[in-house]
Amino acid sequence: MIIKDKIKEFRIFIFINIILATVIGNYAQNIAYYIVGYYSINTAQLYLYILTVLTTLSIILFLIIPILIHLFVKKHESKDEYLLYILLVADISIGILTSIFSVFVLAMSWG
Repeated sequence: MIIKDKIKEFRIFIFINIILATVIGNYAQNIAYYIVGYYSINTAQLYLYILTVLTTLSIILFLIIPILIHLFVKKHESKDEYLLYILLVADISIGILTSIFSVFVLAMSWG
């Protein structure tokens, strides 16, 4: 029963991370504009740094999720957890699209 609870908590953790990485990746530009809106000195440089950090954070979150899933499956020997594999495929497909978009926005912002 304890293993079932751990699997359930891990699925929720992975699902939240996928959503968080997607939101950060898609709205990094808006988040950076919002943060920079309160400063008056050298806003262009601060905006680019914040956008770079958010884009990098989103990509790192997308890259860490498959590693965590692999380690969890290997540790708990749960070969029948198909939802974890569905989350893995979702992470890879959403991660590729979101990362391409984020890097494109970052490249256009850097000029």
